[in-house]
Amino acid sequence: MSCLLKGKSFGVNTFNSLKPPYAKMLRLTTSQIVKYGERVHIVTRRHLTEAMKQNKDAASEIEAWAGIVEAVRWHSFTEVREMFKDADYVDGYVIFNIRRNRYRLITVIHYAKTTEEKQTDGHVYIRSFLTHKEYDNRNNWDRRFGSK
Repeated sequence: MSCLLKGKSFGVNTFNSLKPPYAKMLRLTTSQIVKYGERVHIVTRRHLTEAMKQNKDAASEIEAWAGIVEAVRWHSFTEVREMFKDADYVDGYVIFNIRRNRYRLITVIHYAKTTEEKQTDGHVYIRSFLTHKEYDNRNNWDRRFGSK
């Protein structure tokens, strides 16, 4: 079995020797790797680093989320939902549950676009990282990260 990625054909055994950024894609199935050849940019990653420092119990799950997001190219919320079954779209925000709903990661996603002339990368904007209780107050959703 082989796969086409960025115009190059790879056999299954080749994936074992891939170096970053493709190494992160090993978490995805072959069909997902074919579909998502480029990356999504997280704006800004610093917010996730701060969230990991403040919420150590969620750090590994945040890091895993970031690794997946950076390895894919989403064109719509439907594609996000295929990968993250518990993601929700609410009033322009995409909300991810972290630590089985203990935390919520509030994002705005600008999806990748593909035309005959060019492909654009997608961007995920981190708006807030909230506890479940903080999430109930909609005023917290789009606050400047880290401010109360």
